[in-house]
Amino acid sequence: MIVLVHGQGDASIMAKVLVVDDDVELAGMVEDWLMYEQHNVTVVHTGFEGWSQIQTNEYELAILDWDLPDLNGIDILKRHRAAGGTTPIIMLTGHGTIDDKAEGLDSGANDYVTKPFHMKELSARVRAVLRVTATAAPPAKPLGTGNEAVLEKGNLIGTSLAAKYEFLDVIGEGGVGLVFKARHPHLDRIVAIKMLLPSEMSEEMVARFEREARAISRLNHPNVITVHDFGITEKRMPFMVMEFVEGKALDVVLQEQDYLPLDLGLSLMIQVCDGLVHAHEVGVLHRDIKPSNIMLQRSPDGLPVPKILDFGLAKLRDHGNQKAVVLTQAQQVFGSPPYMSPEQVRGKTLDERSDVYSMACVIFEVVTGYPPHVGDTAMEIMIKHLEEPPFTFQEVRPELTYPPELERTIARALEKDPANRHQTMRELKDDIQRVAAVIGARF
Repeated sequence: MIVLVHGQGDASIMAKVLVVDDDVELAGMVEDWLMYEQHNVTVVHTGFEGWSQIQTNEYELAILDWDLPDLNGIDILKRHRAAGGTTPIIMLTGHGTIDDKAEGLDSGANDYVTKPFHMKELSARVRAVLRVTATAAPPAKPLGTGNEAVLEKGNLIGTSLAAKYEFLDVIGEGGVGLVFKARHPHLDRIVAIKMLLPSEMSEEMVARFEREARAISRLNHPNVITVHDFGITEKRMPFMVMEFVEGKALDVVLQEQDYLPLDLGLSLMIQVCDGLVHAHEVGVLHRDIKPSNIMLQRSPDGLPVPKILDFGLAKLRDHGNQKAVVLTQAQQVFGSPPYMSPEQVRGKTLDERSDVYSMACVIFEVVTGYPPHVGDTAMEIMIKHLEEPPFTFQEVRPELTYPPELERTIARALEKDPANRHQTMRELKDDIQRVAAVIGARF
């Protein structure tokens, strides 16, 4: 909170200030000056440290150097504004041309100080920016009435997000986040808003959440959930505004029906494969394909349309980015045991062949009612992925008949060595389509 301190005939402003500059000596001078003026100052010397600090939204002001050696200040500024960050930022740089100043201000900077400068000038600009912040408009009022309990769940009261969307209900609550049903009043559109729980506000979880939003926002496919917006609220709550899917998750459908008829099951799985083909083509691996991450939405003709959800473990394949932040430690395992590839169990680097394996596990379960490996514990199932052959169709459903081509296709996709599987999701989709054509499935 910004605090006004009255002295002899004037008023100064105390604030929590972040200084990001790789010039250690200059950063120290700025820190000493600002602390003398009673500000609470944090100093970091790299771009990645600066980005990590600024996205917490806990600072009333950031003083940001442009020329940082790893992640430059203008990129940090653009990222912060793109994610909905509102922290006031003063750019501190040797770039003194009009074009440079225009770029900094157009990217969202509140002010611009050119090196070399006098500390009194910086101090005056700090006070000016903080005065504007201190007299800013009061928190926006939430839309709707009688929804205080819903807003309190996500710490949303007083945020601009609650003033933009009418929050109707909590429709999902898991170990790390909440999903709200909300309405955009101007568009009269129902949306789903996903948020992280305050208890999960670690740096890694925020980064994974942002990664999920960036991953899905790159996708445009009828079988993949659509993201409309994402950012961080004024109360440090990361959010993602998504298409609202009315329907049932595939795992719920399988619990109710045991398994799906072969023609319907293959038709749905071809569509899921097609959505994953699109994701892979734009460089996104899912890494957590399972029935609960596939929603079945009714189409106008009454047939279900699958939508792939939850790219929370998604990984953007960007081999050219040498500055990518490491988000998980080596050998750290993520995923759902019944659908994990052997290389995922081992914590190895994954490619789209891992998604092929997981997709084959889902197809097996859709048409038989059982995953290809079962066990009493997660560890037992994971060991079976590594060491034991999967069930055959005949073993789990001796009363049913399956096309031999389907059994061969799924057996190949479930090979433990990725080199022996389908090498792309498109190859798997093409094989499933050929089987579906034989039995007359609609796709």
